[in-house]
Amino acid sequence: MSAVETTTRTDVVGDGDKGLFSPKVVLGMIVAGVFAFSAFVVLSTYAPDLQSGDNGRAHALSRSAIGYGGMVRLLRNLNEPVIVSRRDLRREEPALIVFTPESNLSRDAYVKAAQLSSRTLVVLPKWTGGLDPRHPGWVGGLEPVVPRDLAGLLKAIGIPKASTTIDKDAAPQRLIGAPDSPAEGLVLETGPIRNLQTLSGPGLTPVLVDGKGRMVLARRAPTETYVLADPDLLNTMGLKDVRTARAGVEILRALRDDRSGIYRRDTGRTIAFDATLNGFARSQSLLKLAFEPPFVGATLCLVGAALLMGLHAAARFRAVRRGERALALGKDALIDNSAGLIRMARREPALAPRYAELQRAAAVRALGGARHGGSRLEGQALTDFLDRQGQRFGAADSASALDEETRTVRSLGDLMKVAVKWHQWRLEMTRERR
Repeated sequence: MSAVETTTRTDVVGDGDKGLFSPKVVLGMIVAGVFAFSAFVVLSTYAPDLQSGDNGRAHALSRSAIGYGGMVRLLRNLNEPVIVSRRDLRREEPALIVFTPESNLSRDAYVKAAQLSSRTLVVLPKWTGGLDPRHPGWVGGLEPVVPRDLAGLLKAIGIPKASTTIDKDAAPQRLIGAPDSPAEGLVLETGPIRNLQTLSGPGLTPVLVDGKGRMVLARRAPTETYVLADPDLLNTMGLKDVRTARAGVEILRALRDDRSGIYRRDTGRTIAFDATLNGFARSQSLLKLAFEPPFVGATLCLVGAALLMGLHAAARFRAVRRGERALALGKDALIDNSAGLIRMARREPALAPRYAELQRAAAVRALGGARHGGSRLEGQALTDFLDRQGQRFGAADSASALDEETRTVRSLGDLMKVAVKWHQWRLEMTRERR
C-alpha cells in the first residue's frame, strides 16, 4: 500500500500586492493632464484666428477658382507689399484696401469696415456654386449670380440705384482707362472672360470701360470708393491666363499709385485684402489679453505660483493632524462647558479662594500633614503652620501674605498674578523647585 503525501502549496506574494500606480505614473498623469488642459484653453482662445479660411468662398484666404488667394501670392512674388487683413486697419491705413463682400452683406458691417481714409476697392461677386467633395477647398457647378440678388449688396455699399449686366459669352476683353481717372491712358488686354459683368447707374464715374463703353471699374463720386464689376479680373479663375493676370495687377497698381494726386494722400504702397467682411475677423477677449503682452507676464507669474503651490502640497513635512470632534465628549466637554459659563458670567475672580485652597491642600499633603499635625489644623492655625514650614524651606512668599492678596482679587489680571504666586509657593513648599 503506497502512502500518498499531500502537500499544501503556499501562495507567493507577487507584484499584485504593491500599489496600483507607482508615484512616477501618477506624476506623469498629473503633468499630462495639466498640459492637456492648458493646451485646450490656449487653442480654444485662438481657434478663430487659426482657421486657414480655405473654404472655397470668394475672399483672399481662399485658393478656389473664385477666391483671391492666387492674386495675393502673385503680388508677393512680384515683391509688392500686400497683406491679408483680419483686424481693424485704423492704426495702419494702407494705400489700397480691397473688399470682397458676398451678396448678403449688411450696410452696418460695410460702414464699420470702410470708415477709413484709405482708398477702397469693392469687388462684386459674380459666381455661386457648391464645394467639390473630391477636393477640399475647391468649388464646382458655378453659375452666374442673378443680377437682382446683388441689389442688397449695391445698397449696402452706397449705390442703391446701380445695376449689373452679364454677357452670355466668353471672349477676350479690351479695357480702356477713362479720362480724368486713376486709369487714364491705360489699355489692358485680357484673356477670355466668361459672362463679363458690367456696372451702370447714377453717381458712378467710369474708370475702366470695355469695348462697348460699359463700366467694368467705376468710382462712387465724390468718395474714394471704387467698384470692380467683374471679379474674374482678380480671382484665381482669371489668373489661368497670363493676360488677365497682368491686367488684374495693373488695375491694383493704378488704384494704389494714383498719378493725378487728386484723390489720395501719401499713405504708402501697401495693398490690403480685407477678410473681416467674410467672417474671419480676429476678435478680442479677456483670455487673449491674458496671453498677449503686456499681461502675459502676470499670467506666467500666476502659473509659476500655481506650480509652487502644487509642489508644496505634494510633499508632506509632518504627520497628518487628526481632526477634532466638533463637540467634545466626557470630562473634556464638562470642563469646556463649565469654563465657558464662568467666562460668560465674568466670574473668574471668584475662583481665587478655591484655587488657593487647592494649593494649600497640595502643600499639606506633600509635607506629611498627618505626621506633623497639619491635617487637624484649620483656619489661622493652618496658616501659621504653613508659614513656619515656608520659613524652614526658604519660600519667597508666605501663606498669610498670599491669603491677604487673594482676598483683594477683583479682575482677571489680578487672578492670574495671584495664581502664579500660589503655584510658585506650592513648588517651593513641595520642593519641586529648589
